[in-house]
Amino acid sequence: MRNTFISIFILLLAVSCNTKSKYRKAADEIAANVPSAKNMNAGKENYHLYVPNGWTTTQRTVYGVDYYFLSAPKTQDDPNTNINVTTEHMQSLSLAEYREKSIESIQKAIPSAELLSRGDISAGDLKGAWYSCYLEPQGIKSKLVCYIFPKNGIAYIITAGTQAKDAARYRSLFDSVAKSMTIVNQ
Repeated sequence: MRNTFISIFILLLAVSCNTKSKYRKAADEIAANVPSAKNMNAGKENYHLYVPNGWTTTQRTVYGVDYYFLSAPKTQDDPNTNINVTTEHMQSLSLAEYREKSIESIQKAIPSAELLSRGDISAGDLKGAWYSCYLEPQGIKSKLVCYIFPKNGIAYIITAGTQAKDAARYRSLFDSVAKSMTIVNQ
């Protein structure tokens, strides 16, 4: 069974928000290896998240995938830190299987991807899993943390990304946002 999890879009969108050419090249490199989005956009209206003070939110559809973005205040030194949420049908995979397929998908699309760690997480009564990766597409040193919360066969995927140099500073905030996940009407 092919998992169409598109967590690599997270980095694609994070880096493509900046107009500098190296970011566009990285986005193009990632986009060339992205699988189909046919199982995406499931349950997208049914969750709530904590939005950190000063952050902005937007909703966008890119390559057929609906994203809910939480963006940190942009500075010259920190232009792209963001968190986004997507949803996908889990295709009868367990949480452990889904996480492994997600990791494989990133490593296939971004050969520089290095799995750093993985673990479990809870958000209220939701039991989830997370993993973190180091990525360096087109020389852009980034770290991301992907949180996965399954509910009724739908994966609610929260992916937080920032420059590698800022990862330690943001990690507890990323965890706080993920732990605030509430799914309603399910």
